[in-house]
Amino acid sequence: MAPSNLPIRLGNRRVVLQGLLATALLPLLLKFSPFAMAQTTDGAEAFVQSLGDEALKVLKSNQSTSAKIDQLKGLLTRAVNLELVSRLVAGRYWRDMNDAQHGQFVDLFRQLSIKTMADSLSSYSGQTFKVAGSRAADDRDTVVSTLIMQPGGAQPTHVDWRVRSLNGQYTIVDIVAEGVSLVVTQRNEVNSIAGSQGIPGLLAEMQRRLQSNEPLRAG
Repeated sequence: MAPSNLPIRLGNRRVVLQGLLATALLPLLLKFSPFAMAQTTDGAEAFVQSLGDEALKVLKSNQSTSAKIDQLKGLLTRAVNLELVSRLVAGRYWRDMNDAQHGQFVDLFRQLSIKTMADSLSSYSGQTFKVAGSRAADDRDTVVSTLIMQPGGAQPTHVDWRVRSLNGQYTIVDIVAEGVSLVVTQRNEVNSIAGSQGIPGLLAEMQRRLQSNEPLRAG
């Protein structure tokens, strides 16, 4: 399989950085009770702002890279509904998988997400962010708009966070950086591989990428 057709590629380096920040931000939803985080757009904004504040403490800390990775990995594992995100990424191919393949896909997706985070950690160079507003996307989701502020006064990056309430708690189900959706980008990669190689080929390629020493491509 040609290296240009790798699954779970994350667009460009800027998008990879937003994915890194998202990995850090997502799990901190556990800090909030369902009562404290009322299901409103204001609540979603407060949720994202608090996530960012807490995550940046990790990214800015003087800990070793391995310690930061361990912290972010723990946060990701505890709080992200990876089965839901995996199903969104798998798209129509989720229905074609059996139970064993479901479990393998979710596990590989989790491990590849951690690998992407680790490979991208060095991309962080002092960025901060601020919430710029929100809107209801539908009856389930709220889109919270943020600006990733670049050091040195460079043009900020516009990032939208799609927030959903699950069992009375907020979780983020997609991140759109400068118009590029991480879920859609990854789903396109899955479609490319599964369409030509089938589900076994998709899982084999994900496993190969996980076991290789190559970083996940940033386009």
